[in-house]
Amino acid sequence: MAGVESAIVQLVAMKLDHERCRPSAQPAPPVALKLMLALDLLCSMERPAIMEAAEICAAITKTEPTEARTRAMLSAIEFWTAGDLAAARNGFQGIVDTYPGDAVSVFVVHMLDFYIGDRPHMLASIARAIEFFAADDQVIGYLYGLHAFSLEENGLIDAAMERCRAALDLNPDDIYAMHAMVHCLYETGRHEEGARYIREYMRSRDGSTPMRIHIWWHYALFELYADNIREVLACYRIGIRRKTSPRSTEDLDAVTMLWRLALIKPSLDLDAYWRSLFQDWEPYLEENWYLFNDFHAYITYCQVGEYGRADALLKAVLARGQEVPEEMVDIFLGFRSFTTGDYADAATRLARSFHHSFSMGGSNAQRDVVELTGIEAAIRAQNYELVQRIRETGRVFRHQSPVLQEYKNRLAALRTSEIHA
Repeated sequence: MAGVESAIVQLVAMKLDHERCRPSAQPAPPVALKLMLALDLLCSMERPAIMEAAEICAAITKTEPTEARTRAMLSAIEFWTAGDLAAARNGFQGIVDTYPGDAVSVFVVHMLDFYIGDRPHMLASIARAIEFFAADDQVIGYLYGLHAFSLEENGLIDAAMERCRAALDLNPDDIYAMHAMVHCLYETGRHEEGARYIREYMRSRDGSTPMRIHIWWHYALFELYADNIREVLACYRIGIRRKTSPRSTEDLDAVTMLWRLALIKPSLDLDAYWRSLFQDWEPYLEENWYLFNDFHAYITYCQVGEYGRADALLKAVLARGQEVPEEMVDIFLGFRSFTTGDYADAATRLARSFHHSFSMGGSNAQRDVVELTGIEAAIRAQNYELVQRIRETGRVFRHQSPVLQEYKNRLAALRTSEIHA
């Protein structure tokens, strides 16, 4: 049992030792370790890893004696591998309700809430679940990190920062709690402090650090809003594109960082960067599986002019059998229109849909790219009323930065030209 307990802590800390959990390992791992491996593979949200997880679970079902909780997990995993993330979440939530203190299921519910964009449930679930863990439980600090991120995504920034500190006091190496703190700094517009915090945290850490690419994306985002473009490009090349595997989904953050750069500095020649990204995303059309990943592949295809591939991807997404909200289709097509120069169509679609982007999953900070693109499209379409509506109801302009000030200047100039007209 000691091995299982340590693996639970590893899983929740995002440091699970896969080799130890593989069915082929010697000595043969218990069912609990095989299940944790399957769940960690599922959390990658990549089709090949999903298929590997499905094979592991099929073998467990066929050859291993299972008790009620394991059967419930296998049932929920079956929904997950079929792409029904909401049903999978509900299945694991049922396990948490039946077996309070099941840290694995608590962690999985949190991740699935993130993948389907259900912020209210993410917070309610972890807030309830955490009460069943003792203050000296090995996993409690990592659960504080999950709670901190849930608080932040629901706009409770002060409480989130307090939870982050509590988590990091217990586990200074807790990357998820550190990541939640970075989000808090972003949400409060503390770009310089956020960049410094990441530099200091990552200084002694190597390429195997969990979430390394995503943390460097946050660093580049801070520097982007501070208008330190040279630093952003250096971070992109050295941090964001220094991958640990050839999988395209390691490039999720690379896509939207390049997109933001192109919005904010349209004079930059980013063609070579985009072509390189396209090479990694090109196979995704045949591996499409998850809406958030689909979105990033789609805008990459559009940005490099591969509209046939983009249209085929959207068709495949709509044919998968899982409901895709109309607003999400609007977002896809709005980005397509932006790349063709039809800014009026892009602005109209994104203005009416950006508030619904949560249904693709991801974080508030990641989805801000939809709002920012809507604003840029409306400015280029010279639609002052529309850009003002997005600005007043959105998130992007809550804080001060050189980049946001430039947007305000452009908006003021647009307003002046409209009045004169």
